[in-house]
Amino acid sequence: IMARSHNYTIHCTTPPSYIVMTSYDSSEYQNFLRDFRNFEKGCFDEEKVPAKHCSENIWLIKPAALNQGRGIEFFKNSLPDMVKFLKSKQPFTYWVIQKYIERPLLYNGRKFDIRMWATITSRGEFYYYKSGYIRTSSHGYTLDSKLNYVHLTNNCLQVHGDKYGEYEEGNTLSLEVLKQYIAEKHPEVEINFEEDIISRITDIMIDTYLAVRNDLNPKKRHNSFELLGYDFLIDEDFRVWLIEVNSNPYLGVPNDYIRQLLPKMLNDLFEITLDTFLRPRNLPPKREEPNQFELLYDYSKKINKRRGYDAPLYPKNKSKPLLIKPRSSSTKREKKSPTKKKPSKDPSPLPKDRSLLKPQLTCDEWRKLIETSLVSVLDDFNKKRLAQRKHKINNSVAKIKEKSQQSPLEKQK
Repeated sequence: IMARSHNYTIHCTTPPSYIVMTSYDSSEYQNFLRDFRNFEKGCFDEEKVPAKHCSENIWLIKPAALNQGRGIEFFKNSLPDMVKFLKSKQPFTYWVIQKYIERPLLYNGRKFDIRMWATITSRGEFYYYKSGYIRTSSHGYTLDSKLNYVHLTNNCLQVHGDKYGEYEEGNTLSLEVLKQYIAEKHPEVEINFEEDIISRITDIMIDTYLAVRNDLNPKKRHNSFELLGYDFLIDEDFRVWLIEVNSNPYLGVPNDYIRQLLPKMLNDLFEITLDTFLRPRNLPPKREEPNQFELLYDYSKKINKRRGYDAPLYPKNKSKPLLIKPRSSSTKREKKSPTKKKPSKDPSPLPKDRSLLKPQLTCDEWRKLIETSLVSVLDDFNKKRLAQRKHKINNSVAKIKEKSQQSPLEKQK
């Protein structure tokens, strides 16, 4: 209810995404076809996707049951090729269609994403690990290339590239390095990394947990937990986007940083999960560093660290990009030379420029106009039905009163 009151939808969290099944014409598939055609026309204000991310209308399709970047295909404004690709796959298999963020924030001219860990316990607790890391691409970013090494930053995919490890060891860096890079390369924005980036990440993580909380652990198993891997992307306006959540995150060791980070994460994970019901016989000495897993949500303890839904999607010092695609100068119609017309017999105070009479409405405004008109029609219909029901009830009540006033002989007759 609070999210709706602030006009906060799923499109504020993730790019337009659709889960479809091959050989099955579902409503989700029809929604994708509708939105794809709207994006072609430059109408995407409902999805809250800035126009800059839709200039090339690039989409990706990936299998729903695979990870590590396997089976992902890119499509550039080509709906027939996407339909043909889905038809060529095994029937009744699930696939994810997702809009591609075309203008991401780059690290030294290359694309990157953020990997964060989180865990859910059978007690209904939701934690996230504070020390995440970024995964970089081995090639310079360009929309003209369809090479997976340019657009996908999965370590399991990048490791097979010729330039793997050329810029960073294992194509992996800490969040602290990203924080320093943003401060040095974009000082004019004055990014507060904790408030503008990390807080937005934790808000999205809590939203995903609340979306599936009632469906988790259907068999009510005790003393269980699950580790999750969240993938986030930052665009050039420093807005955080959720790309996907992995139930089986990669725990490889690509460089020295991960080699030091991974054992600490696993030790902290077991401390809040296994040690709560399987106490070790020989307790290890207390560590100087605190546990890096932070509790974000716990219904029983009334803990919810989600900020208000009115929290901005963009940093305070960054202007919000346009959602509606602006018209280019080439698309504007040339004005014709005015021609003299005879004065009409019934002059009216209409403007000379007749284009002002045409309603310049966006798709969202048209939608609201249609909804209000439908609501008014339904209200009139419901009023008529209510009046008819009242009339029937009054007639039945009158008949009952007449029967009650009749004598016993009349009732027998």
